[in-house]
Parts: sequence; structure tokens; C-alpha cells
Amino acid sequence: MAILQMDFRSGALGFHEEVIVSIPDRPADRPFPVLWLFHGANQDCTEWLRSTSIDRYANSRRLAVVMPSMSNGHGQNMVHGSNYWNMIHDELPAAMRYMLPFLSCRREENFTAGASMGGYVAYKLALNDPDYYCAAGAFGGALDMVGILSETAGDGNIGKSPTFANAFGSADDIRGTGSDLIHTAAVLAKEGRCPRLWSLVGDQDFGFSQVCGAVEQFRKAGCPITELRGEGSHSFDLWDQYVETFLDWLGLAKEVI
Repeated sequence: MAILQMDFRSGALGFHEEVIVSIPDRPADRPFPVLWLFHGANQDCTEWLRSTSIDRYANSRRLAVVMPSMSNGHGQNMVHGSNYWNMIHDELPAAMRYMLPFLSCRREENFTAGASMGGYVAYKLALNDPDYYCAAGAFGGALDMVGILSETAGDGNIGKSPTFANAFGSADDIRGTGSDLIHTAAVLAKEGRCPRLWSLVGDQDFGFSQVCGAVEQFRKAGCPITELRGEGSHSFDLWDQYVETFLDWLGLAKEVI
């Protein structure tokens, strides 16, 4: 595989955005499918490379992986902070496809995923752009943000953190908007347009109840969601064991190298 470290000037953020891209090292006769992969809170674009073998897993499937930094912005145009949603939603795909024209534009070959905070961002991106992304995966994802902010999701009261207030404001500020994942998914399900969803949570994860509750709400809304529960905590010690399971679920065949 080839690992590219790059940045581009983000007008939404007002500074340069760092991105790491993993590209298969074998030529292809067609554009590569793309996984848009997001890190967790207090991390950066190197998290997945540091904590998993995502580049090796993706290389064996001829999958390109785009991993941007997004600070603790939660993929939001923050109440107090930067406009990360505009960067992720508008600027990032356009910039990457301009600089790397071998990235596929086909909906059925564009996927999102993330860990913890990144799981929320992955779902938000896919659910707000279902015509561009066909599937989203969350590893210990913060999926019920309304519940987290209102402290009803059984997440260990992490919603009290000023990080969440800076990004979202209050639960009422996002309820019924595109930042309310369960609401957005329910609307899409009624239209028959919801992307496929995948969720993994560890049985010792502090957000176990939050994730399980959110999955049940997605299911009741009629969304196609696959739920996995592993033995472990809110950690890549567990999540790395399931990365290839997720790639298999996406339907990306593993090739003999």
C-alpha cells in the first residue's frame, strides 16, 4: 500500500486540514472504492494507522481509505469552534477527488466508518448524503447524541463534558435536525433511502447502553442495521479485531496477494 500524508486549505476551517490516505499498491483498471474513516475524540488522522492494520486490510481488498483530522469537532459546525461539518461534507470529498482522481464517485463504492466520536460522524455523513454513501459503520459509536446530551442514554454522563456543549450546544439545539441521527434515519427509512448501518460495541464499553439503545431505535424506525457485541471495552483492543469483519460486511472481497 501507499500512505499519503497531505493537507489542503480549508475555507470552512480557516486553516489547513490534515489528511492521511491509504491507497492500494497494485494498479487497477477502474477507480478504487473509498472508505471515509474518522477518528475518535482527542485523536487525529493517525489514529487508525497507529491502532489497527487498516492499511493492510484495505490493500488486500483494493480499497482506498481517507482519514481526515477533525479535532473534537464531532463533525459539527460547532456552537463554539470551527465549521467541521462544512469541511467534512463539502470540502473534503471535492478536494480528495480533485487531487486523487482514481477515487470512485459511485455510491455503491463509497462507505463511511469511525470509532467513538468518529462513528457518530460516519453515520451523520451517510445519513445526510444517502445518495453518495451506501453504508456506514460505527465502532463504539456515539449514536444517540440527543440522549447523550440530555443524559438519558446511559453513557456514564459524558454528555456533561464541555466538549459536547462546544460542538452541539444542548439536546434541544439538535433534536429533529440532521445532527439527530435517529430522527434522520427514521425519515430516510420511510422513504426507503436509508444506507446500510453496522454497529459494534464492547460489553465493557462505558457507552454500551447508549449504543444498544440507539441500535434498537434505528431498528424500530425500519433502518437496515447489523449489530455486533464483542468482549471488551471502549478500545481498539476490541475494535481492531472486527475491522476485517466490517470490510467483509461491506462486500469487499479479500484477494490473495
